[in-house]
Amino acid sequence: MYSSEAGWGKLTMLALANVGPTYGRIFVVCPAADANYGILSQIVKYDPDGQARLFTTLEAAYAAATTNANDVILLTAYSTHTIANGIAWSKSRIHLIGMDGGGRLVQQGAKVQTTDAVGDAYVIKVTGVRNSFKNVKFIQVDTTATSLHVLEEGGEGNLYENCSFIFGVADNLDLTTATEVLCGSDSATFRECMFGADTLLTSAARAVFTIDQVTASQEFKSNILDRCVFLISSSSATAYLLKVAANTDVLFSNLFRDCDFIASLDSAGGAALTNAITSASGLVKGCLCFKNPGVFNCTNFSANDSSQVEVQAPASSADAFEAQAPA
Repeated sequence: MYSSEAGWGKLTMLALANVGPTYGRIFVVCPAADANYGILSQIVKYDPDGQARLFTTLEAAYAAATTNANDVILLTAYSTHTIANGIAWSKSRIHLIGMDGGGRLVQQGAKVQTTDAVGDAYVIKVTGVRNSFKNVKFIQVDTTATSLHVLEEGGEGNLYENCSFIFGVADNLDLTTATEVLCGSDSATFRECMFGADTLLTSAARAVFTIDQVTASQEFKSNILDRCVFLISSSSATAYLLKVAANTDVLFSNLFRDCDFIASLDSAGGAALTNAITSASGLVKGCLCFKNPGVFNCTNFSANDSSQVEVQAPASSADAFEAQAPA
């Protein structure tokens, strides 16, 4: 028997605590088929209040977490965590961490995926405050025509680090309304995340990352996206990697730092895009600021509508830089 008080069991419990160093409780999600379930079931026991610490589903762990308590949910990385329905993450200060070692820019080991034929619009919809999501790959595999998003973000101060958001099936990639991320976040941090994939072909003029209101009357504002990758394989040149839905959807300054925008040229039919991104006409309430963007296989960065889009570019003097509208 393994014990949480000695030997390998104690080392495991200390490792789990080290990954989630907050004042909240630590919950572990491990399906029964996982190779680690037998050991974890022996060492991750009930807490003194009678609360279970080990769960076989993410939904059960989320239900047990207490909003604002900084509870941590650790996901094993052996297999996909299939959710019965899209998760409406309205709780605040809950931290979801994939236990794959961390640091992956693509193909995170801890995967959260929908169930087919349910019809929920999203894999996860976050409207809570100061939640964290690290080392998780979110996958939309529902073929229903209403399952159009992976992430809907309408919260405040949330963190996404080393996460991916992709479609796992191509059924809805011929719809202009399909988008991996629908984002109306307030002061979110996206660090080294990947939006979209080049493994499935898009055939419509859709966008990978759409800036739009998720929570009513809350614009995309004061966000920082750091070293993120926007990726698509599209047979339609009029698809976008990033799009502002309307001129009411952006407020204040939003920084995209060292982000890459990539249209895949491939034998499956992926072609160059006319524009990597597009803004909205009449956008005056806020701006999108791009520092060192990498743009690949796109004729223009944002030529058709560059309202309040500014890109760091050389100024008139050799050693000065200033923000300029893209040409």
